Amino acid sequence: MEKLQDQIAEIISKESPASIIYSGVKRKSQDIKKITITSLKDANKYSAEIKYEKHNNIINLSQNELIENTSNWCEEFKQILIKAQVQEYQILINKKGKAKIIKKAIALKSSPHNKVKNYIIPDGSPCEFLKELGVMDARYKVKSQQYKKFKQINRFLEMVDDMFKENDTTPLHIVDFGCGKSYLSFAIYYYFKQIKKRDIKLTGVDLKEDVIKHCNNLAEKLSYTDLKFVHGFIHDFSVDTKIDFVITLHACDTATDEAMYFSLKNNVPKMMFVPCCQHELNKQLQAKENTPMLEHGIVRDRMTALITDTSRAKILETQGYKVQVMEFIDMEHTAKNILLRCQKVNKTESEKIKALEEYNAFKNYWNITPYLDKKLQLFS
Repeated sequence: MEKLQDQIAEIISKESPASIIYSGVKRKSQDIKKITITSLKDANKYSAEIKYEKHNNIINLSQNELIENTSNWCEEFKQILIKAQVQEYQILINKKGKAKIIKKAIALKSSPHNKVKNYIIPDGSPCEFLKELGVMDARYKVKSQQYKKFKQINRFLEMVDDMFKENDTTPLHIVDFGCGKSYLSFAIYYYFKQIKKRDIKLTGVDLKEDVIKHCNNLAEKLSYTDLKFVHGFIHDFSVDTKIDFVITLHACDTATDEAMYFSLKNNVPKMMFVPCCQHELNKQLQAKENTPMLEHGIVRDRMTALITDTSRAKILETQGYKVQVMEFIDMEHTAKNILLRCQKVNKTESEKIKALEEYNAFKNYWNITPYLDKKLQLFS
């Protein structure tokens, strides 16, 4: 048994396995029934979930502590499964304590880092704003912990690129409401200015003064002369020049509606919204035929989000917009993954009236009066 313990210790030390599972108890009466160990992001740190008869316990271990516990755990179980980076070890221990080790190569799965994809901003290509925002390192390689953000930025740019297919060289005026740390503000400025070679003026608006100050300093450092950030509420924001494009990413609750209302008031031809938390309609929802779906909090919350975005899309259609409701990014990255892409089109009056009738029926069915409806006073 000591030889087996030494072998397991060597595997742990050399290969830093992703997971270890102890199963198949040697004695039915023993207290511990199963142990599942998984590696943590911190180097040489592990989480061990210990399953007892009536409860579970989770402890964190260093690599040395994991090795020290190996001798005790080997005495308790008949099977051990160790998954390393390129090899899997299945250990079977018989009644006499003799062990059989079966090795199996693990087929390497393609990761986001080795998939070939033509990103608008490629990994490894010099991009100063991504380096300054901490997405890329000094060699312009995307940091592993920032890859989701990198994909999110590129996905947004792909949707913008699809919206601006025409070879138009006229200057653009863009507003980013609820800009936050302004990953998208910098990305869109870079896309139009550096990639499309198109003049652009972009204004980011947010309530956090320290964030606004930081973003303005960064824009100045990068010499992004037409990228500015201002502090304030969406409903207080005003401009003297025509706006061509409005965006929001994860503006909370009715802040998305405020951005939509601003865009409609200012006759903005193109808009993109990724809503965030949506609470406004939660208490309003009532539908006799769907009462069971509203009884449970988690279901009601999800229904609220879907109904909110459906009503927004239909309201924008009544105002002459073509609205596409799209998946922004995979659910594994964020549950807030619905994007509304809106573009002003030449709708006939009959088409607008039809959209209004459809919206009115939808509104009455759920017994709701959305915030954007109130702002526009659709039925006054």
